[in-house]
This record gives sequence, structure tokens and C-alpha cells, in this order.
Amino acid sequence: MTRMERDRRVSLAAGCRVWLRVVGVVAIVLGGSTGGRAEPVANPRYRAGVDLVTLDVCVRDRQGRLVPALTRDDFLIVDGGVTRRPAFFVGGDPVPLAAVLLIDRSSSMSGHPLEQARLAAAAFMRTIRPTDLVEVLAFDQRVERLSAFGVDVAAAGPAIHAMEAGGSTALYDAILVARQDLRAALDENPRDYRQAIVILSDGEDTGSLLAFDDVLDQIRRSGVLVYAVSLRADARGRPAPPTWPLARLAVDTGGRAIGVAEPQALAALYEDVNHELRHLYRLGYEPANVPADGRWRPLSVRVARPDAYVRTRGGYYAPRPPTELAGRR
Repeated sequence: MTRMERDRRVSLAAGCRVWLRVVGVVAIVLGGSTGGRAEPVANPRYRAGVDLVTLDVCVRDRQGRLVPALTRDDFLIVDGGVTRRPAFFVGGDPVPLAAVLLIDRSSSMSGHPLEQARLAAAAFMRTIRPTDLVEVLAFDQRVERLSAFGVDVAAAGPAIHAMEAGGSTALYDAILVARQDLRAALDENPRDYRQAIVILSDGEDTGSLLAFDDVLDQIRRSGVLVYAVSLRADARGRPAPPTWPLARLAVDTGGRAIGVAEPQALAALYEDVNHELRHLYRLGYEPANVPADGRWRPLSVRVARPDAYVRTRGGYYAPRPPTELAGRR
């Protein structure tokens, strides 16, 4: 790596907490102009304060089965030591899905792993409903849109099956591209969606311009569920869990960190993820007495069932101080 390249990486990583610089990195990763897609889009849940916190909540029993037929009264939200009831609740009709399938096609995925990844992604796309928005991205050192939002699902199959392996793994950059695309798609389709990024990778990041902390900050603020699928085995041939950064993204967003040892298990796993995404509870509440300090505020959700295991995102950001907001204008 030349000194110029090294300096460029340091500069980009140091500045990417400013969103406009993140947009610039997205343009570089995609290898072309960002056009209208990469303009920053305000998230309506985080404009000037935290008016409403929305949570997608998964509830399973001890056997790992999804728990149906819960009501608003079954849930309690604990925020800053204060227990709250949901202000609104969706537990029956599925919420439309806005999702990105993010597939590692670096050189280590060549052969059977990538073949099974193609099959699993194609099967996932066949489950898409008319109200859903889904995009497929493949990444090595750069990101390629195999099937963009709004494209006919039937046209995604040939592009997915034509995907080939090669290159390094710019995982963090690819996650930010996925997030940027989701923001743009939701800006063009202003209705309520359940947002998710399903990441399939067999290793660690080896080529990103962005640092993990910058990715974590942006994803935490987004309300996106991250499902991190690790395709690798340990020394005994058992599924190895995702790397710590991917596991952290999954835990903080309320998604899942999943290890898969055999590529042929991917199709069933994608089916399970799809099923779960369509059977989550959606809760909303208004936080009380939140200081305007811009800090991450942990929360938890409880269910009035002794055999229930609850999973949701780990918290939200408080509004920034007025002086900081003024400085950003």
C-alpha cells in the first residue's frame, strides 16, 4: 500500500462521522457517481428529538418457536429504569419488508459456498410480496447492485446466479452502502416498513475505508435490523459464530448473529430469517425526561410469560444538545 493510499484511508475513516463524508465514501465504494441516491435523507424518528421510539420485537419460547397472539398488555418497556407500556402495538398483520441481502463474494467464498449463497438468495427473492422492497448487493473490495429496489423480482435470479468470487472483503463499506440505499428507497416510498440488512460473510473485513465504530453509529441510528450470517466452521467442524463486529451489530439492532458450518444449510436459514421478519411485534412509545445529550440510551423489553425469550434493539440515541444541532446547520 502506498503512503498516499494509507493517508487517504486515515482521512476518510477519521471524517466519516460527518454524514456528508459517509456519502462520499459510498460513491468511492460503488466506483461511480452517487447521483440522487446518496443524498442524506433525514430519519423522521430522529429529527430534533426522540418523539417516538419504534421497536421490532421477536418473542420465542424455550424450544425456539415464535410466540404468537400476544397483546399490547403482555409487553413492558424499560427505559432508564422507568417502565412504560407501549403507546401503539402491531401484532397481527405483517409489516411490509424493506430489506437488503448483502452477499460476500470475496475470493474465500469461491466454489461451493458461493454456489449455495446464490441458491439461498434466489430462494429468498421468490418469497417477496408486492408490498415489499428488496435489494441484493454483492461485495468484495467494491459493491455491486445485483438487483436494485423496484426491479422486477424475476429479473434478480440471473444476476444472482452470475455472481463470481474474487478480491478482498470491504465489509464495513458494503454495510454503509446498504444503509444508504435503504434510506433512499424509503424516501421514495413514504410508508411504514420493517427494515433489515441480511449479511452473509465467511470472514473479517480486510479492505474497508470505513472503521467499524462509524458503521455501528450509523446503523444504530437507523432502526435497521441486522441479521449477520457467518459461513465458517471451527476446528471441530461446528458452526463458528460471526466475528465480534457483526455480532455487535446484530445484538444492538435486535437482529440475529448466526453461525453456519455447511453452505447447504443457507437456504433453510434464509427461509427462517424471512419467516421471523414477517412475524415480529412492533411496539412504539414516547420516552419521558430524556436529556438532550446525544448519548446512547439502553432499553429492554419484557413479556408477561415465564417461558418467553425477547429480542429487540438495545437502545436509541437521545437528541443532541441544541448547540450541537445549531453547529450542524
